[in-house]
Amino acid sequence: MRTERANAKINAYLNVTARRENGYHDIVSIMQTVSVCDLVTVDFLPSLHTSIFLSASGNASMPTDCRNLAWRAAEAFLRRTEQSGTVRICLEKHIPMAAGLAGGSSDAAAVLRALNHLSPKKLSLDELCTLGATLGADVPFCIIGGGARVSGIGEKIEEIPSMPRAILVVACKGEGVSTPWAYGELDRKYDFFQERQPADDRPENLATLWKNGDLSASVKHFYNLFEQVVPTVQKDVDVVKSTMYRQGAVFSMMSGSGPSVFGIFEAMEEAERACTALREMGAVAFVCHPCEKYLV
Repeated sequence: MRTERANAKINAYLNVTARRENGYHDIVSIMQTVSVCDLVTVDFLPSLHTSIFLSASGNASMPTDCRNLAWRAAEAFLRRTEQSGTVRICLEKHIPMAAGLAGGSSDAAAVLRALNHLSPKKLSLDELCTLGATLGADVPFCIIGGGARVSGIGEKIEEIPSMPRAILVVACKGEGVSTPWAYGELDRKYDFFQERQPADDRPENLATLWKNGDLSASVKHFYNLFEQVVPTVQKDVDVVKSTMYRQGAVFSMMSGSGPSVFGIFEAMEEAERACTALREMGAVAFVCHPCEKYLV
């Protein structure tokens, strides 16, 4: 039996550069895992037949069958390694669902890391990430964690220094956002990305500043293209951002396709006060910090 952290991620930079013929999108993103996490416990017993059991706590609406990405990750791992057996997965859910924080992808990545540790047949890190990419665009990054420049459809990962030490608040209010819907809105806005978006040096500048430990200078390079479409229908995004700024945030931005928002604070007292204010208005809010990569 093995328990893995399944950390949430935030996007310090997220841009869509092209749309492929198969409907997938090329992105460039700077991703960072943060200390808000689900806990994923996996047990594996080799046998002649495969059975998968999944139980969950913390969110009554989460499916516990093959609709859950963690379940499909176990199936994919056994199929890829040509094994059979009984897999028991227990999810302790803390990351809000459909919030742009990669909670489902991180759960799936945790299952892959756990099974790779428990199994007599192991995959290399590259093989594990390639397998993860078949489950979802964020899964390869969630296998590794820390800080990374992510491109392609999410399968190309270049490790960079993690975000410098920071006090973060991550909050989510209102209904979740469908990622396919959000991409569809961008397609309509940008004429289905028929013209590839111009090169942008902000991701490289951001990574260099993180390497130098200069968080305050790096925030001017933060960017999220999805902020152009999601807040038009999910009004709570701007409400959460403005609340964070009123409580002392030096910067705030939506993460991923939303509707979650993160804020950077200079003092723990301000961050805790922001959390209290956000919770009083019905948001789920956490104080957290950047995390280093997993030991895979």
